[in-house]
Amino acid sequence: MSGMDAPNFVENMAAAMVDAGMPRMASRVFAAVLASPEGELSPAEIAEELQVSAGAVSGAAGYLMQAGMIRRRLVPGSRRTVIGLTGDIWYEAVATRSTVMQRWLAVAEEGLDELPPGGPAAARVEVMRDFYAFVIEELPRLLDRWREHRVRTHGF
Repeated sequence: MSGMDAPNFVENMAAAMVDAGMPRMASRVFAAVLASPEGELSPAEIAEELQVSAGAVSGAAGYLMQAGMIRRRLVPGSRRTVIGLTGDIWYEAVATRSTVMQRWLAVAEEGLDELPPGGPAAARVEVMRDFYAFVIEELPRLLDRWREHRVRTHGF
């Protein structure tokens, strides 16, 4: 089954990712690879399935690789390149957000040094700081629990 055997899923997944802030073409490329039987497609296969140019696929793949959501590899014994999902994509997507959350936590802490203490803005930023500090502390345990759950339910 290719991704386009499930065109509604591919487009619905892409739309959900766009709604979350991801570029449209990157979302469509990711969804096509996600829906493919092997979890990888050649750039030409993606372009054909999505009816877009090779350049559009290349640009989207560059974005997704930079985000750590896909990998590009050469098929052994050929000159063929395929674009595939990274190992545990959902785990990695959440784990890589930790860096963003660390930055937001630091910005909140810096902001509290500038804002008038006890004011409404400081109160909002304190909640922001406390939220990210809490999530950053809890995230490793949550991700460990996910891996245990994945092994129990999926065998890997």
